[in-house]
Amino acid sequence: MSQSRTVSKSASSRVVKLLVTLTCLAVVGLVLWQLLPRSTFSSDLSQLGQGKPALVMLREIHVMGGERTLAQMESLYPTWQDQMTFLLVHTGHPDGVAFAQTHNIGDGSLVLFDSSGQALATMGRPESVEDLRRFISVNLNPGS
Repeated sequence: MSQSRTVSKSASSRVVKLLVTLTCLAVVGLVLWQLLPRSTFSSDLSQLGQGKPALVMLREIHVMGGERTLAQMESLYPTWQDQMTFLLVHTGHPDGVAFAQTHNIGDGSLVLFDSSGQALATMGRPESVEDLRRFISVNLNPGS
């Protein structure tokens, strides 16, 4: 009888260890999934100067924080999508590296372009959606 209890405890112990291991792997996988850059907006910089103003955000792949700016852009997108192009460039791509160097910006920073592709203004990470809305409005309509 003692032999069967030992086998039973050993089997249940292995099941518990397996479940704990699988749970840990699932949690790590979920965290890594959340850290992946979202590709909500195009990264095609050839869209600059094509007749619509554009807002370009830089996302540095090894820096945390720009996701807040991205969320702010996503909340403004429905309002502005017909009037301007929204772009997202990553420093994990040569175009993103060149863009960051050209405009001297970092993660979460924004550059606003006019319809001919000329940079109008640059902004670091906005504090709020309202700050971002004001940045766009003031720089696209400087007389208003």
